[in-house]
Formats: sequence, structure tokens, C-alpha cells
Amino acid sequence: MVENSGNRETILLVEDEDLLRESLRLYLVRNGYVVASVKTAAEALCRCREAGIDLLVSDLHLAGLDGLQLAEAARKHNPHLQVIIVTGHGSKERILQALRQGVWDFVEKPFDFEIFLITVEKALEKIRMEKELIRLSRTDGLTGLYNQRYFTLVLEKEIKRATRQKRPLSLILVDVDDFKKYNDLHGHLAGDDILTRLAACLRQACRKDVDLAFRYGGDEFVILLPEGSGKTAEHVAERLSRFVERDGLGVTLSVGVTELPPLQDLRGAVREADQAMYLAKQLGGNRRVTFEHSG
Repeated sequence: MVENSGNRETILLVEDEDLLRESLRLYLVRNGYVVASVKTAAEALCRCREAGIDLLVSDLHLAGLDGLQLAEAARKHNPHLQVIIVTGHGSKERILQALRQGVWDFVEKPFDFEIFLITVEKALEKIRMEKELIRLSRTDGLTGLYNQRYFTLVLEKEIKRATRQKRPLSLILVDVDDFKKYNDLHGHLAGDDILTRLAACLRQACRKDVDLAFRYGGDEFVILLPEGSGKTAEHVAERLSRFVERDGLGVTLSVGVTELPPLQDLRGAVREADQAMYLAKQLGGNRRVTFEHSG
């Protein structure tokens, strides 16, 4: 087991020669990398099924699956996994096969450790770039919260999970009252500042490592609460109100809360929260309304 307390990438090293495996592991660790090492393809595949492996460095010739078969199987669990293949006797055909399968590079034994390290560094650079592109595609540029596109993907997945596991799932929809008037009076830069500070309040209100906050569009925001009942969502909404008041934002919020019923679809889920939020606005804003299910 290898612990990675930060955001550094994790390398999985697969080598059946004990001395070489340990030498490579120590060399990478001394150069600041987080490394797990195993001897067999079966062990490697088990590790790759777990979250957190970014780069697979594997010998080509292993018992059971060879390195290319291992890479193909591992990528079924992690399509973004980068792979470096190591071998002492790889034919040109095998090297070409590896590269066609999307293997990042092919290192031949015996190899220079510095060249090996550069190969690893280049692969990790590609991983970091891909992660950053994924992050940018999921996040709102102004607030740093997840965006509407990612909300749709996550909500659909969470609805399926909640239905399958018969677990609660709730939504909180938040809208800034009279935000257009605020922008007209104070200017768009001041309005952007309000949205950024409100995003910080949303993050604080969320249950740590459970709830997710999104910018839904304009001055609308959503908190998604997996494993969260309607009562839990109301508590989170109350916490949000306290954080907004403490921050002195100078605006009020209309908030709609709903616990999704079984077999709810994505559009229905958003519609319920939107109806509750719209009712809060009709009642004058600066309040929270919970959607009431009939029956």
C-alpha cells in the first residue's frame, strides 16, 4: 500500500525481477515520485482497478498476461492511464504494436537510469496536461465551481446510483435575488465579486467530501447531496444562509430544496428544485422553500 497525501501522480511498477524492481522503485522514490510496485500482472490489475494509478510501468514479459495485455486490461478500468513498456528483447513488430495501442513509450533493457527517468517525466507531464484539460472542461471559469455540463453528467450518474442502491438524493437550487438590479447599480465587476464570494459560501456549506457545488448558469447555483435526505438538504441550506450572512454579501437568496423520489429522471429532478426556488421568489425572495411531493 502506498499513501499519496498530496496531488502527486502515482506510478505502478510491474517487474518480475526482484532486484530490478526494487532498484527502479528506489530510484523513482528518491526522485520524488509516489511509487507502488508489484511482481505479477494479476497483482497489477488488482491495483489498477483501484483509483489513483496514473502511470503503469510494466515489463513486457510477465507470467499470465504480458505487458501489452496488462495495459489493455488496465485501461478498461482507467482509460486515461499512461503506459511505459520495459523489455530486454522486444522485436520491432512488438514495439510498433505497443505504440499503436497507445503505449506512451518503450524502454529497452539494459537502460540508462537517467533516460528512464526522463521517459517517466515526459509521461507524467502528459498526464498533468490531460488532467488540467479535464478540470477546465468541468469547471466554471469565474467561480471555480463545477459547471452546468458536469452537473448534468454527475446528476445522471447519482440518480442511477440512488435508484439502484435505494439511497436518498437531494438537490438545492440557489438564485441571487434581484441580481440584475445589483449589476446595474454596482457594475459587473462587483457582481462577479458577489458570485465568487457566494461560491466560497457554497463550498463551506457542503458536507466535506460528500456534496458537490455547481454554477448552474448566470446567478444560479446547485448543491447536489448524494446520500442526503430532504432534511439534510434543509440543514445544508440553513448553513449556506449563515455563511452568506457572516460574509456580508449584501444580497439575499431564493433557495429551492427537493429530495428526489425513486425513479426520478434528470429533468424532473431539476424541475422540482426549480419550482421550489421559483415559489421562494414569488413569496418575496430571501427564503427557502422545500418541494412537497404529493402522496
